[in-house]
Amino acid sequence: MSVKVTVPAADSNQPSKFRNRTLWALQILAVLFFLAAGVSKLAGAKYNVVVFDKVGFGQWFRYFAGILEIVGAGMLLTPRFATLGGSLLAVVMAGAIIADRLALGGTGIPALIALVVVATIAWFRRSALTLPIRTSRRVNES
Repeated sequence: MSVKVTVPAADSNQPSKFRNRTLWALQILAVLFFLAAGVSKLAGAKYNVVVFDKVGFGQWFRYFAGILEIVGAGMLLTPRFATLGGSLLAVVMAGAIIADRLALGGTGIPALIALVVVATIAWFRRSALTLPIRTSRRVNES
């Protein structure tokens, strides 16, 4: 006598619990990091004022970068927008690396680490971009 056991196939669009929890941990850390960075830019922390003076784009660019960091951090909190937020922040970090290397004479390593983190989030959360959008439709009853 043989026993047949049927195991349902795993949904390939659903990440494992471990991966999902790891991504959420990365997302929360990234949100905290980018919120702090963005708020300090908008608040006019002396360090940021000096850095953006050295970069040479003016203080308007400090505000622009701060807003992008805060918006990107907010997007990381929403599964549907995590890929877009991670991509946005990756572009911001690419710019930070270039500015650090060319204008400030730094290594760009902190921004590179942040870029890798947000790019990883963007990559592994990309399946959420294809989630169906729930809409309510009115049906005309005549």
